[in-house]
Amino acid sequence: MFASSALVTPLATPFHVEITSFWSEHLRFHFMDGVPFLFHRTAQKLGFDGLDAIVLQHVETGNIVANFDGRDVRTGAGSVYAIDFSRPVLIRDAPDIPRQRRNFVGMPRAFARRWFGPLDAIHGLVIPPDIAAPYTAHLLRLRDRLPHWTALDAEAVAQTATLMAQAITAALGHGTSLNDPARLHQKARLYIEANLGNPDLSAAEVARSIGASRSRLFAMFQPVGGVECFIRSARLERIKAALSAPAQPHPIAVLAEAVGFRSSAQLSRLFRQHYGMTPSQFSARADPGGVRRISERA
Repeated sequence: MFASSALVTPLATPFHVEITSFWSEHLRFHFMDGVPFLFHRTAQKLGFDGLDAIVLQHVETGNIVANFDGRDVRTGAGSVYAIDFSRPVLIRDAPDIPRQRRNFVGMPRAFARRWFGPLDAIHGLVIPPDIAAPYTAHLLRLRDRLPHWTALDAEAVAQTATLMAQAITAALGHGTSLNDPARLHQKARLYIEANLGNPDLSAAEVARSIGASRSRLFAMFQPVGGVECFIRSARLERIKAALSAPAQPHPIAVLAEAVGFRSSAQLSRLFRQHYGMTPSQFSARADPGGVRRISERA
């Protein structure tokens, strides 16, 4: 990755960097431990490799001084900063700490735009430690758990994306003004995504959480049938993604509870209405070899 995306200059000898990586369709997790170095993604590199990814990098230890296409940045341990790989960047680790840890997550631009909204201001954005804490704590838990998984499940990807989006929204100051409908809609959607497991999640609760009236909230979600319809569809999409994952190990009752359905029977009925088949039928089509073993019994 370093060889193809940037010029890397060691700031200590001998040069040693160890990276443990885990990939899914949408997110790539990289946990790095090594000596400090200078990372320079030049304009020539942009034209050469055409990489069009967004990366969020967690500074677990040490400090960095950087220039993000004219934007000067200094930040330290506990913070997270964003890199737009379609733009130049020069990042220098502080050389006074011999071993430094960085944990970063990369994603395609389309995925980042879906979760974060417009990306114009994201290159060089710094998320302070207090705002980044829920996301970074989740990321460190994943670092411990991922080596024991055979695949990244849909729930982990969705939870990671939700926490990233919440941190970015807070760092940018978005979603706080009732005069900004797009940001208010994003704030509502992020709250719903983060609370799907609550079976009592309702339009009234969402409206209270984002500081909007129920009528305004209804107007924002009217194109998709209203808030309750959006919540139901989001739950079904989460189930569908989980059933599509390799070697899906959980019974339907467990999946139903995880995303806020009150029973596996309710899930099966709504899933059939939405997709024209039961969860077990969908799972069998997604895995014709019969690797999955699921049950629709409560």
